[in-house]
Amino acid sequence: MSTDVRVMTLTDHEYAAEVHEGTETTTHHVVLSEAFLDDLALAEPDESALVGEIIRYLLDREPNTAIPHELNAAALVGQDPEFLPELRRRLT
Repeated sequence: MSTDVRVMTLTDHEYAAEVHEGTETTTHHVVLSEAFLDDLALAEPDESALVGEIIRYLLDREPNTAIPHELNAAALVGQDPEFLPELRRRLT
């Protein structure tokens, strides 16, 4: 199944992600807190690319229709111990 993720900047550390998976299109509001970016511990990450990888990480585990429309990246850290290490791996 073909999946396309488009990320648009809204404001500082806030993004909209549009996910096209098969015939389903969903939109998601993603917030990257300063604490999350500090925990990620990457030197000046490309936040747009980071949001794309967050969405792709979630898509590896569930369909786009199951991903919440409101996403706080810091909250995902507490829900999945593999989340931060996998993002670091994907972005380096």
